[in-house]
Amino acid sequence: MSEQNDETKKEGCCCGGHNGAEGGCCGGRGHADGSECCGGHNDGEGCCRGEHNKAEDFDFNAPLPKPTLVTIATTFAQQAMVSMGILPNPMTGKSVFMMNQAAYFIDAVDLLLEKTEGNRTETETRTLENVAHELRMLFVEANKEKARREAEGTTK
Repeated sequence: MSEQNDETKKEGCCCGGHNGAEGGCCGGRGHADGSECCGGHNDGEGCCRGEHNKAEDFDFNAPLPKPTLVTIATTFAQQAMVSMGILPNPMTGKSVFMMNQAAYFIDAVDLLLEKTEGNRTETETRTLENVAHELRMLFVEANKEKARREAEGTTK
């Protein structure tokens, strides 16, 4: 992990959880994909991995890598985490509970596991099974948190 100086610890910094979202981008613990925090500013728009990620600096026409089974599963996982309020919605910057939508994305990962049985590498199998398991555990915790907030009257 790159060292942070005082300048990178101010509002908008991905590391340390100072991006304005509850709990921050990653709370300084590392990202969902296992990579470490960047220590760079993200202007509240998502992790910059050490670079500023303003739209004018992004090449929207750059070629994308070839999709893989793991990238598809992790895309569903990210959507599930947004739906469970774990990650802020990238469009609004707010965390909300949309548990039906979260269940849909978890089911999509389970479907990938089912439909690709016998056609995965050992690494793909292990990764997909871990993603599915972790999402189920997060779903249980998100439901508890949603119920707690509803009881306190702090969420819809």
